[in-house]
Amino acid sequence: MNKYAKAGLTALAGSLVAVSAAQADWSVSGSGKMSYTSKNGSGNPGQTGGRFGMDKDITVSGSMEMDNGWAVSSSHTLDDGAGSQSFMTVDMGAMGALTYNLVDGAVGISKIDDTLPTADEEVWNGLGTVANPVTGRVKHTSANGFNYNVSSGMINVDVGFIPQGSASRQTGSVGESATTPSSESSIAITATPMDGLTIYAGTGEKANATIGQTDDLQVLAAKYSWGPVTVGYTQTEIDVHNSATDYDTDGMSIAYAINDDLSISYGERTVDIGGVTADEEQSGISIGYSMGGMTIKAHANAVDNTGGVATADFEHTEIAVSFAF
Repeated sequence: MNKYAKAGLTALAGSLVAVSAAQADWSVSGSGKMSYTSKNGSGNPGQTGGRFGMDKDITVSGSMEMDNGWAVSSSHTLDDGAGSQSFMTVDMGAMGALTYNLVDGAVGISKIDDTLPTADEEVWNGLGTVANPVTGRVKHTSANGFNYNVSSGMINVDVGFIPQGSASRQTGSVGESATTPSSESSIAITATPMDGLTIYAGTGEKANATIGQTDDLQVLAAKYSWGPVTVGYTQTEIDVHNSATDYDTDGMSIAYAINDDLSISYGERTVDIGGVTADEEQSGISIGYSMGGMTIKAHANAVDNTGGVATADFEHTEIAVSFAF
């Protein structure tokens, strides 16, 4: 009997199982999430039609230890389109860990683009439209790149690099760099100088819409937890290359853990857009409840003057239940 094939079938049939073969440990896990969503505002008042949706994630992960003591791990999450994610990490111990990330996720400064505490989603989630997107997010244009992480005591450092022309592709394929945006790089620092306090700082650049140009990114943030209460503040800047349309954002939020299972939060973000009179104002309230492998969450977000357009106001409400298995 082929015992390896039998182990593979067992892994797929179980809810969360791990098998070992040739010094490698493999696991399979998954989740299901169903939601009800309502959207209103300029350009889409009282949207009608189907409002139910579903996410379905299946994650296959593997890890092994090399002869020199380094650990190698890889994970592949299968979901619809942009929701999928793959990465491979080489953990070199005290020398840090190098990861290549594909499709979704974050590298470098994208890891701290919004650190405000929340019981569900960020206050900008689900807002805006293609014509009037919400602004002020300090992050790379994609996650298809490298991240180097090293920690020492209370300091954690992430260095991100997205090579020119990087996209979601399999091995053996290349992109046409002459017609793609510039390379992107950044550094993000997370420090915990005292119990309850976390400080974030980051700087970097992302590709501009014009080939060969990059926009400068900066972020400073802090989060403090005291008992069941967590408060956060963030200040970010996006300096657009050769343009007066820069973005300066101030955000704050507070989260309260009513008990081990139930939390609520409220947050606000204001984006000052250069050359535009009206500031973009985002706000949102969230609630989350967990019971075993089931989680129920909801958030209601709103934005005024999206992209600095005084007539572009939007609302997004979402209620979701998810199960982990």
